[in-house]
Amino acid sequence: MASETAAILESIVETLRSAGVFASVELGERGSATEVPRANVLPECEETLRPDDLADARWLRLSARVILRTRADNRAEGLSRLMDLHRAAADALLADRFRGGLCRDLPVGRATELGRAEVARGIRRPELEMSFPVRCHYQVQEAQ
Repeated sequence: MASETAAILESIVETLRSAGVFASVELGERGSATEVPRANVLPECEETLRPDDLADARWLRLSARVILRTRADNRAEGLSRLMDLHRAAADALLADRFRGGLCRDLPVGRATELGRAEVARGIRRPELEMSFPVRCHYQVQEAQ
């Protein structure tokens, strides 16, 4: 299970890198605090669900948060830039919602789902930050 989790998180990071709009994309908080625009993928939790009709399988939901950061002297320009970054990130993540075969649509959720984006409050200008949740679903077989 740990290898599937790591592979899915790495898929999210690599997908955001391949979008071509970020100066830096990192798993976790590490990375440059000065490069903009940048994205960080923070793992949040993993839920295990048992299907009623499959005794030897488990469904898993991996939740992560993508944090987008940019900089602008003008707040309206910065918010517009954040919205563009969010759109590019969402388009890239949903282009292959199956994460190369790692994830799948399950009764408890689609292979990859994106939640509502929120602009962070209390960030000092010229910095701006937005985050959104990513949920990925997959199934594992239990050992006999």
